[in-house]
Amino acid sequence: MVILVTGGSGFLGQAVCKELLARDHAVAVLVRTPGSEPLGTTPVPGDLTDADSLTAAVRSLTPDCVIHLAAEIGTQRNPRKIYDVNVHGMRRLVAACESAGVRRMVFVSTVVTGEAHGAVLTEDLPVPVHTAYGRSKHEGEQILHESTLDGVVIRPGHIYGPGGWFLSEIVTRLRQPGRFVVVGDGTNMWDVVHVDDVAQAVIGAAEKATPGTVLHCVADEGVTQYEFVARTARELGVGAPRRSPLWLARLVMGDGPAKTVVRSARTCNAKLKTELGWTPRYPTIETGIPAAVAAITR
Repeated sequence: MVILVTGGSGFLGQAVCKELLARDHAVAVLVRTPGSEPLGTTPVPGDLTDADSLTAAVRSLTPDCVIHLAAEIGTQRNPRKIYDVNVHGMRRLVAACESAGVRRMVFVSTVVTGEAHGAVLTEDLPVPVHTAYGRSKHEGEQILHESTLDGVVIRPGHIYGPGGWFLSEIVTRLRQPGRFVVVGDGTNMWDVVHVDDVAQAVIGAAEKATPGTVLHCVADEGVTQYEFVARTARELGVGAPRRSPLWLARLVMGDGPAKTVVRSARTCNAKLKTELGWTPRYPTIETGIPAAVAAITR
């Protein structure tokens, strides 16, 4: 297939493009600046904030499928910027695809949208939405569902691996003695998933998922916030993390990011396994964290 990827130069995007190429797909990447695209892919100029550039990009390629990964992330403190990129950008991209005759889109949303108080989240239940980032992703899903495209939504949990927030927010800070803290008491449940496993799910969705499907993508076992950070610390050979009260984290991080860190949920991946035959390479952090740390430190 000819596949256009947005966000292809990002943490998840690089893993997706690498796997697409390994499966012999022709991969184009939407870029604001040519040269930022992963090796082996074709750059296509375009910007989610510019409707005309998106129309031109999609029409120049007419891909079999668009994989939409690009987003303003949850650590962004400006709700207007989050909304413009994640909601209006989605609307512009969908319109460009419809006008160009593209049929299929895989949208990577998130299950990390708000406090679930430890509940088990399945695709049949509404996800709690309590942050600007979560609302923007939820609205993006609605735009796709209401379009004429054959849309599939993948909702990952906290994506970790050799890069992204795991490197910048966990590994790097753990290497700085006395600076890393777990927010709150750390007993809240995180539904984590390795980046390579998400890439496999996204490509499986592009290749064979039923249109209209929503699929949760998480590892087989959840883990507490403290256990996740402490396991990473042990793998790095550094001391255990400290704890910080939530009110202080809100002052330092901002309200939305702090809420995301202390959110507690258990998410079910059974539908993803049934629909796509997906099996995570890293079903728990006991295999996933050592692999991620090894890739960072080698």
